[in-house]
Amino acid sequence: MFRERIKKAYENLTPSFKRLADFILNNELDVAFMTATELANALGVDAATVVRFSQTLGYSGYRELAREIKRRVKEDLTAAYAKFPEAETDAERLQALLEHQRHTLGMAVAQVSEEAAQIVEMLARAERVWVVGEATGESLASLFADYLRMAGINAAVLHADPARAAFVVKDLGPGDLVVGIGVTGTGVNTAAVLRAAQEKKAQVAVISVSLVTPPAQVTDHVLVCPAQTPMGVPSIANLVAAMMAIWQALLARDEEQLEAHITALHRTYADLLSKQAEESKRGDIYRVWREF
Repeated sequence: MFRERIKKAYENLTPSFKRLADFILNNELDVAFMTATELANALGVDAATVVRFSQTLGYSGYRELAREIKRRVKEDLTAAYAKFPEAETDAERLQALLEHQRHTLGMAVAQVSEEAAQIVEMLARAERVWVVGEATGESLASLFADYLRMAGINAAVLHADPARAAFVVKDLGPGDLVVGIGVTGTGVNTAAVLRAAQEKKAQVAVISVSLVTPPAQVTDHVLVCPAQTPMGVPSIANLVAAMMAIWQALLARDEEQLEAHITALHRTYADLLSKQAEESKRGDIYRVWREF
């Protein structure tokens, strides 16, 4: 598959080839119907560069690469894209956008590789799990860590900022798993943390909107969740859906352990509520506010 070939070769590509790779992965629908000359003109390179790029990926030429891209994105040119411009009411727009979201989620399902599926096993076996992301990815990292803890995983957020990450990275080891979140337009700090984690012999996995985000370049264990929308604004919906699928897959591994964990969670929550009520009776809230 062309996406996997691009990912495997990406780190060793020349700058012009990387520009081609990025453009193809971010504009698959357009590229599927471009000639080598049209693609070259779009990026300011010559057609021979496009042909050499295709051959670097293992194709006989650009024509073979274009045929594969066209096959892979044929479903993308269905009702999901066609309906949105025709939608006249908010209800019709919402339906069209949700239909498109369902389709891109199907693309995510189709791209689940054997390496990506191993993320569930890696999470289950790790002594400690750290989730790292930046920009929108930071909020997603926090959300994912919360749900992992609900599944009984010893998980926490690892900040991508080098000054803060250093406190955790220095103590990483073979029992740790660091999960990076790859979102559009960022990820350099996250990738740096992942590479540092690898040097500490920690395992690394990534959940990403594409195969060429900086975090996705660090490991083969990448779960890809396409972010394209008819509006042209990246969506995190598939990332969240993938996280929830991983969470549920973890829950499904051991139903007895799940039941025991949920029981303990409920018991702890009830105990905290009881203690909260006791503290409310014990404290003088008016005095607290006066002192504040």
